[in-house]
Amino acid sequence: MNNTDANDEIVPENHGLYRLYLKPNTQMAIETKPVFGANITLHSSVLKHDNFIATPDNILGWLDHEGLSHFAVKIETACTENEASPVLLPSQFLNAEGGILRVTSPTRIYLISNTPIDINKRGLCLFTPVK
Repeated sequence: MNNTDANDEIVPENHGLYRLYLKPNTQMAIETKPVFGANITLHSSVLKHDNFIATPDNILGWLDHEGLSHFAVKIETACTENEASPVLLPSQFLNAEGGILRVTSPTRIYLISNTPIDINKRGLCLFTPVK
């Protein structure tokens, strides 16, 4: 590689990095099957790896009758400070059909917390859709 021809312009991908939060007072459990009384039951296998790609056929967990309303999604990387952050809906990235929590498209997930207390404080993960 010739250093004089190096490309020093880094272009971000058109989709960003997002953080998945649980809304306050959400009761969460970590188990291999739905837990009665929990708003969200995360499948214990989700917390086994620091990062992974989830596909729409993976079961990430189970939700009560309020579905995706227990989640909030915020953009983690902003393009510029002058732009207003868009409103993001969990349904843009997650599916809760039949009470089963899944991603809507292949998604790279980076866990940032793996205990219920940390998940409630900092969020569950950073994620980005993959092509």
